[in-house]
Amino acid sequence: MRSKRKHSDGVFLLPEGDLKKPSSPQITLLILLFCGLLAIGLTNLYSASVGAGFFWAQTRNLVITISAFVIFGWIISIRQVAAYTYYFVALICLLLVVVLFTGRVAGGAQRWISLGPLSFQPSEFAKLGMALLLARFFSSNRQDSPYRIRDLMPLIMMMGLIFALIFAQPDFGTAGVCLLIAVCQLAFIRIDMRSIAAVLLAMPFLAAVGWNTLLMPYQKLRILNLLNPNLDPQNTGYHALQSLIAVGSGGLFGKGFMQGTQAHLRFLPERHTDFIFSVFSEEHGFWGSVLIFMGFGLLTYIALDIAKHSKDTFSGLLAVGLGALLFLEFAINVAMVMGIFPVVGIPLPFFSYGSSAMLTVCTSIGLLISINRNNLGGRK
Repeated sequence: MRSKRKHSDGVFLLPEGDLKKPSSPQITLLILLFCGLLAIGLTNLYSASVGAGFFWAQTRNLVITISAFVIFGWIISIRQVAAYTYYFVALICLLLVVVLFTGRVAGGAQRWISLGPLSFQPSEFAKLGMALLLARFFSSNRQDSPYRIRDLMPLIMMMGLIFALIFAQPDFGTAGVCLLIAVCQLAFIRIDMRSIAAVLLAMPFLAAVGWNTLLMPYQKLRILNLLNPNLDPQNTGYHALQSLIAVGSGGLFGKGFMQGTQAHLRFLPERHTDFIFSVFSEEHGFWGSVLIFMGFGLLTYIALDIAKHSKDTFSGLLAVGLGALLFLEFAINVAMVMGIFPVVGIPLPFFSYGSSAMLTVCTSIGLLISINRNNLGGRK
């Protein structure tokens, strides 16, 4: 009989090799959530784009994105993913360097690589790469005592490289999400309290330096508009104000599918990407939005439950990172739409138009299924 034990090292704060196998039907729930959110997102995108090219382009992209969901969920094992993690991260860094020199510029940012008719955004894949990087680092560098800053220096340097390459595009929103994913994973790692205290004490100084030397004027205005949306209502504050009008006009039950005036009369900018949740809220109201909140809440809970039952540090930390990726993108996008977070251009998973973002989300769900299958003893 297999012995019942907790992890023998000081790496992971969750049990490693849990006392029992997961009993809840996570795979079934993940598939249902995946299909449900994908169907709702596509329907909403059809309304947001008034049946135009964005909807049909996203539908064509499903051939690739759903294939990634199946491949990483049932074909490629989580052990193979762990073995090639550093190669994947190195490829992402290389693509981010290519973007800085030859990337396509759109909307004032240089974020896309074009290959003929195809284009993709490497910074979206960097979110997944960050989650994989931390999981691989801590599974390979195990120690009994809590980690100190000097123990984490190789990891900090790799994280800093990814952040710097994305921030230089400039894309502060995506760079920040990558760091937040790492912070969520680090919350499950035993770190020396003196190191944590040193970081907390240094944060005000780093924030002041970043505000004065790193942030562009328009990025500062976005933060200031959070405190006062009427500061620049015709320019940098316009998006937030129109979004609040759309969300508020939806009421309890919404105006109905394809009946949203803010989107269809073109008052709402970026309605197919950053502010697509405003379209949904206006058409389906408070109760429709509650349904989406419940879906993403359940998705996050399942990811953490899979992490709890993981058999090894890599799988557990990766499940935490994937759950953080999905939850952070949802939370930041919705907070941005409701005027309680600066406009930073974070897409809403399953809803926003974009092949790179959708591919990252589908791969993340597939990896969660792969981890859960490994927890259950599933084979390729």
